[in-house]
Parts: sequence; structure tokens; C-alpha cells
Amino acid sequence: MIREALAARTLTGYLWGSRDRLWRGLGLALLRSLAVAPCPWLFQRMIDVAVPARDYGAVFALAAVFLLLLGVHYFFSVWGANEIAKAMAQMMVELRSRLFFKLQFLSFGYLDQQKTGRLLSKYAFDTQKVEVLLYNILNQFLPNILYGGSIFVILAVLNWRLAGVLALVLPAYGFAKYHFFGRIQHSNREARRAQEKLTGTASEYISALRLVRSFGEESQAEADLGRTSLDFARHRVQQSYLNAIYGTFWYVSSQVIALIVMAGGALLAIRGPISYGTLFAFVAGLPIVLGPIQAFVVLSEQFFIGRESYQSIKELIDSAYVEAWHGTRRVTRLRGEIRFENISFAYPTAPDRRVLHDINLHLRPGEHIAFVGPSGSGKSTLANLLLGLYAPSVGCILIDGVPQAEWDMRWVRRQLAVVLQDSLLLSGTIAENLRFARADATDAEIRAAAQQANAEEFISRQPAGYATLVGERGVTLSGGQRQRLAIARAVLRNPPVLILDEATSALDYESERLIQDALDRLAAGRTVITIAHRLSTIRNAHRIIVLDAGRITEEGDFRALTAKGGAFARLVAAQNTGDGFLHL
Repeated sequence: MIREALAARTLTGYLWGSRDRLWRGLGLALLRSLAVAPCPWLFQRMIDVAVPARDYGAVFALAAVFLLLLGVHYFFSVWGANEIAKAMAQMMVELRSRLFFKLQFLSFGYLDQQKTGRLLSKYAFDTQKVEVLLYNILNQFLPNILYGGSIFVILAVLNWRLAGVLALVLPAYGFAKYHFFGRIQHSNREARRAQEKLTGTASEYISALRLVRSFGEESQAEADLGRTSLDFARHRVQQSYLNAIYGTFWYVSSQVIALIVMAGGALLAIRGPISYGTLFAFVAGLPIVLGPIQAFVVLSEQFFIGRESYQSIKELIDSAYVEAWHGTRRVTRLRGEIRFENISFAYPTAPDRRVLHDINLHLRPGEHIAFVGPSGSGKSTLANLLLGLYAPSVGCILIDGVPQAEWDMRWVRRQLAVVLQDSLLLSGTIAENLRFARADATDAEIRAAAQQANAEEFISRQPAGYATLVGERGVTLSGGQRQRLAIARAVLRNPPVLILDEATSALDYESERLIQDALDRLAAGRTVITIAHRLSTIRNAHRIIVLDAGRITEEGDFRALTAKGGAFARLVAAQNTGDGFLHL
């Protein structure tokens, strides 16, 4: 149902598309309005009938009916508000789920150009604004319209001339729509974009606090945040100014209409055409009739903000920048044969600058291949293409002899495991982080994986063992400990293809030794791709592929390439003399 509702281009269309789950709460909210609609008529009867007749019983009877209607109103109000709240909560859970689901399919060519904070703004803030608006529309605005409309009908029956004066609100609404709505919509759009920029900048600097403090550049970060904050504040001031003009216009217009009705009613009551009870009914009912107008004024800012937020959400959900993979092929388990055929590639952000040129490479099942070369030579790009994070600009990747496009790439990724230089851990416990690789893993399997990754010894020293919280991104653990958990995660997945992206380059000697030992055990019997920084870690690789400027320049095992005296030999010599870290 959420997919059908989100097919709507507008917020009102989304609301209409969700009607099946909202009708119960909305119906109860409308019933509460109908319950108290007769109240002005009860006042009229009390003054025009009971008072002249000095009928105390009629007064008490009418008052009792009034109290009964208030009780019914209270019952329907609480019930309806609860039903609407439950429906809205479910809708927002599904909407956020849909947003995150879409993020899983957006191409990295698109995501590379988006700030994390901007996407977070859509996920958290825009959905919240939509929820607040829709709740107020369903629980306040629409019931108030029905309430005001019902009172208007009763007042029209009592005196159609005075009721006709209230129709002056329609041209006032038309003028407001013509004069204000376009300007307010534009102001809200600019404010929303400024908020996304502010959120993106703040998210970026908050995640880089260590970098900012390490460089002592707090003032530069504050200046950048200050500029984006000032820009957002300027747009908010413009929003408030327009809404103040709009709200004041409506207030003055409604008060003028109320004055005309009351003054006209008073003159008619003096002359005799209408009774004092009818005049009192108009006095009691007029605020209710004008209530929807006042409610719309109050709701107008929320409406334009919510509508703009919905368009922001739709912009992401309807984005055409999705991954190009549509294959469905699956097998029991990959064999691990990989072939790069005539691969050339340029990132979507720089389509005229190719980073890979005519790569032809065949990886046999169980083979250990290492990619080496200077920064920017294309090592990590080849791994990203194999993972399907990007599609080749030219050429084809074959997995077990089948073109990549025919595979279900989401399934293929679950057949692979990646160990990065800076392994990411999620906030939570050690056990939860390991289970991210395989949700159904038993405690025994988790312990076995940790033992193979040489992680058991430091986990056992933690106060809570596998229930120890690691903090966001694993900040409470050392780099070596995080790497061993990443390896344990890969062991738990038991992948036929393993990608090691500079997995030991940032570690001390002792940590490297422990991790290299774990990696050697993990690599046994699998196709392994190592992106190497420290060349000592790839001595046992079956083949080493030397890349430079996106081209394969040398290929062979460690001994043969060292003896050849070419680019690889120079890299080995540079590391042996201690300055290789400047070139790799």
C-alpha cells in the first residue's frame, strides 16, 4: 500500500492513497465534530423558547443535552486521535523503510555527489514534518471544516441573510491564494534546501571532529558552519515574514467579516426581523464557522513546509539514478572464477577522465591475486567494479563464466566478503557486529570465527566478553582489534571470494603479524583479491598485478617480478629503504 500511496505526485495524493488505513480514525474525528454541531441551536432554543416561557425544566433539559453531546465529543475525540496516531506511526515507519530501501539501490555515481547529512535530512526531518502536517490535517483541520460547515448550515436555517455574509470569506481566500501561495511555496523550498545544506555540513564536521581538533582548525569549521547556519536563518526569517503577512491578512479579513455579521445581526435584532436567540446563536457559532479559516492560517506554514518535505522525499524515491543490475541468476555457491574483459571505466562524477584502460585479467578459482601500484592507479576501482558498486564504462566482468549483468548482484555480494583498511563497526556489542555477516549464526559459530581471526584473546579480556559495547564505528577498540573483528566477520560469512583492501597497512608490527596469520587461514581454498600497501604481505600471492594510471604494466609472482627489475622491483626497493609509504 505504501508503494501505491507514494506513486502520488502530491502530498494530498499520498494522503488519498493511504485512505484505507486512515478512514477509521478520520471517521471518528468527524463524528466528534457532528456531535457538538447542534450546540448553537440549543442556545437559540434556550433563549427564544425556554426563557420567555420561564421553563426551568426546558433549560435544564437543553443543558443536559448539551453536556451529553460534549461527552460524546470527548469519547470520539480521544478514540479518533489514537486511531490516527497509530495509522500515522505505521505510515511513517513504512515511509522511512521505503527511503532506506531506495538508498540500497541508488548508484554510487549518484551517492558520491550527495552529502550524508542531506540524505539524513530526508530520512529523519522531512518524514517528521510530513507526519506532523498529516496528523494535524486529519485530527484538526478536516474535523474543524466539518464542524464549521455544520454550524454554517444551522445558522443559514436560522437566518440565511446573515449566513450569506459569511460567504465573503471565499473571495478573501481567493485573493490570498493568488497573492501569497506562490511566494510562500518558493520561500519554503529555499529554506528546505538551506536546511539540507546545514545538516550536511554539520554532519560532515561532527564526523570529522578528530581531524578538526588534530589540525587545530576549529575556527575554520566554525566559520563554515556559521555561513550555512546564517544562510538557513536568513531563509527562515523570510519564511516568518511572509507567514506573518499572510496570517495578519487572514486575521484582519476574518475580523472584518465577523464585525459585519455581528453589526448586521444587531441592527436586525433592534428592528425585529431576527430574535435575540438567533443573534446569540450567531455570536456562539461565528467563531466556529471562522475556525477553519484560522486553523488554515495556523496550518499554512506547516502545510507548505510539509508539502516541500514530501517533494524532497519523492525526489529521492523517484530518483532514476539506480544501479543498472537487473539479473536474477543464482546458484548454490560461486566457484570463484572471475574474468575482466576489456574493462575501461570513468567515474560518473568525471566521465571524461578514465581511471581504468583496457583491463584484461583472469582469476581462477582458489587463486590469490594481489593488486599493487601507486595511489590512483585503479586498484580499489577494480574491486568496486567486481562488487557491482559501479558498472564498467566499457567491457564486461564474467563471474563463473556468466556476465555480471545476468547475476542477482545483491546475492553475489552476499557470496563475497570484504576486509577494509579502516574496518567499519556498528554501535552495539561485539557479538552483534559479528552477526552482521550472518544473522542466524550461533554463539558457538561466533566464537569459532573469533578464534580463527585471533580475536578470542582480546574479547575474553573485555569486561562483558562478546556482549561488550564497541561504540560508534568501534571507537573503544584499537585498530588491530577492529581488524580482527572484521576478519572474524568474514570468516563467519565463509565466502568463496575474499577481497582484502589494504587490510594491514595501518597497523603496528605485532598487530600485523596476528592479522596476517588470521588472513592466511581465511584465504585457504578461496579466490582472494588483495589490494596491497605493504608488499611483504603478498609474498605468497600466486600472481601480482602491477597497475599504473589504470593500466596493467607487469604481472607475475613475487620472485619473478623482483628479479625482473621493473616497476614492482622499484616499489620493493623503496619500501626496503623506508620511503615506500610515500609512493604506494
